[in-house]
Formats: sequence, C-alpha cells, structure tokens
Amino acid sequence: MAAVSMVHIQDPRVRWCVRAARVLRIMPAAEWNAAPPVDVLAALGPMPRGGARTRRVVVVEAADRRETALLAAGAIDVGDVDAAAVLPLPELLAGATPQIAAIIVAPDASLSLLVELAAVITPVPWPVPAACARGW
Repeated sequence: MAAVSMVHIQDPRVRWCVRAARVLRIMPAAEWNAAPPVDVLAALGPMPRGGARTRRVVVVEAADRRETALLAAGAIDVGDVDAAAVLPLPELLAGATPQIAAIIVAPDASLSLLVELAAVITPVPWPVPAACARGW
C-alpha cells in the first residue's frame, strides 16, 4: 500500500496535519522571528484558556518559496499514513472549508484534518513603489 508522510499536531481544538514533504523544520515558537505564525485552526475559535503547554512552529515552504510558520500548539508526531486513509471531504463541506483538504482516519479510528496550505498561507504582497502608487 502507498503511504504518505505526514506531520500531525495534537492541537487542543482538533488534531491536524500537513504533508511532511512541505515541512522545512520544526522549532520553538520563541525562536521564530519573522512574520507571526499562522493559526491554521483560527476559524474554529481561539485557543482554549491555558492552551497547550508546548508552543512550537512548523515551518513550511509556501508556493512562492517563502518560509511560513504554522502555530503548533500541542504534541507533534511524524509518521506515514496509508493513502487509502486519506478521505476527501463531502462536497458541501469542501466548499465551505477550503482550509481543509481531507480527513485522515488513523488506525485507531481517530481523525485528523489535512490542512490545505494554499488556503491558510496568504503571500505577503511586494511593496508598491511610491511612483507606481501615484499612477506613474
């Protein structure tokens, strides 16, 4: 059976994952000094009071080849998932939640949400030179 390597994050709100091939590194959030990390589950609500004790970031490469940090508030596990366990979302749900690419069913029947990186990473636009902003 074909397997897909995934990085799973046990967030207090729900377990989510990204394809390991897109992950550049995992590091403490305090050491990340670029743009603020993206909370991929922000649409589900804020982190519960006390949140997770572990605050790390999963640094991924965006489509424009920039590094983007995803907030990892919980335990992290890296492992292979059987490709048959990656299930597409029903059409109605897929249209309403573009941030979620699929549902992954673990061997213990628990579920993870596979995050669609293109939907949660917004590229930072290049600064517009003042001459262009004035219509030159």
